[in-house]
Amino acid sequence: MSVTKRLWDLARSNLSDFRSAFDSDLMDGLSEEDRRALDEELKKNQTVGAKAGRTARRVKDAAEEAWEKAYEKAKQRGGPGGPSSAPSSAEQRRRWYKTLELEPGADFDAIRKSYRRLLRQYHPDKFAQDPEKYRAATEVARNITEAYNGLADHLGEK
Repeated sequence: MSVTKRLWDLARSNLSDFRSAFDSDLMDGLSEEDRRALDEELKKNQTVGAKAGRTARRVKDAAEEAWEKAYEKAKQRGGPGGPSSAPSSAEQRRRWYKTLELEPGADFDAIRKSYRRLLRQYHPDKFAQDPEKYRAATEVARNITEAYNGLADHLGEK
């Protein structure tokens, strides 16, 4: 189907949607036969474009409503992450060491060994057959890599 045909169908469907708003007034003075003919005409105007347009409007409205709710919640919290959303650097380093299953203050060689061991254990390619396990392993691998990179930067090894 060409782009022009799609645009034409969409324009026609929007006109039929506009016209259907006035149909209840038109139906009052019609005979039963004319009413059936008009119903058939209206059913023909339920094109794919009209249905897609209505669906798109509903999705857009739902998205805008969700955005407004999220915005209001963020305003109530005092910003995007709340008043104390950013952890301190010491807290973050402790979390990185815990992610790598190490005691705080471990040297860089221990960090590297732990990183490689954990990445071998939780690498997403090992779980490629199960999509849910694959997603979980991907998240774990991201956290392990973030911890390694953060500690490497902190220790000046990168």
